[in-house]
Amino acid sequence: MRTIIWFIRTVLYLICAEPDKRRIHRLMKKGDTLTARMFVESRVRHWALAMLRFAGVTVEVRGIENIPKAPVLFVPNHQSDWDIMVVEAYLPPCGILAKKELSHIPLISEWMRMLGAIFIDRGNARQSVKALIDVEKKLAGGENFIIFPEGTRSRGENIGEFKSGAFRVALKRGFPIVPVSIDGTYKIMEANKGHWIKPGHVIMTILPPIETENMDKTAQKTIGEKVRAQILEARDVSRKAHEEDIIQSEEKKDKK
Repeated sequence: MRTIIWFIRTVLYLICAEPDKRRIHRLMKKGDTLTARMFVESRVRHWALAMLRFAGVTVEVRGIENIPKAPVLFVPNHQSDWDIMVVEAYLPPCGILAKKELSHIPLISEWMRMLGAIFIDRGNARQSVKALIDVEKKLAGGENFIIFPEGTRSRGENIGEFKSGAFRVALKRGFPIVPVSIDGTYKIMEANKGHWIKPGHVIMTILPPIETENMDKTAQKTIGEKVRAQILEARDVSRKAHEEDIIQSEEKKDKK
């Protein structure tokens, strides 16, 4: 029942947001791109928070103080499609490199485009290269951007190999890389055969930025392994801290 209600609420939310979309288009036609951009960012964040709330998902964010000024490349691990809602709700406004299948979803895809999403066809090498070049242009223009370096969802706790292309766009011009650990999103749907939504708790840990300007060749070659190791460690640390918080909370209740 929760899943059906969530989909109904999502569709109604997006339909109600259509007048806002038209207003944004009018602002862009007038050349007021700054106001249009701020409106898009506000609406997308509100949408992401609403979708998580409708699903009964709570998000715990750690390390918010580690976010530097734009432009920065955020590189999270990728457990689930719900990662997109988490990062858009709790990270600074960002464009995102998304699989081409998302570009065909009615109502949602246009909002993603207005926010600066770039869609990638993983089966088309030439288009993939062009997409990464477009990401580099976004960063060079002063925008934050998100790339999931695994390239696809893990659908579970495992974290796959990090592809080098995700890091080249930052290394080429020396943009900071911010590793982000996301843990728990797969439990919302993927762990339930991908069909049913269950409430859950997600922990997102933002790690200190890695400066890439003047990084030597050896460090560049191992940057993917380094970031993956940092995310794995952050995931384990955040899980332990969360478990300890639960134990302390239960002990306080018992004392009362």
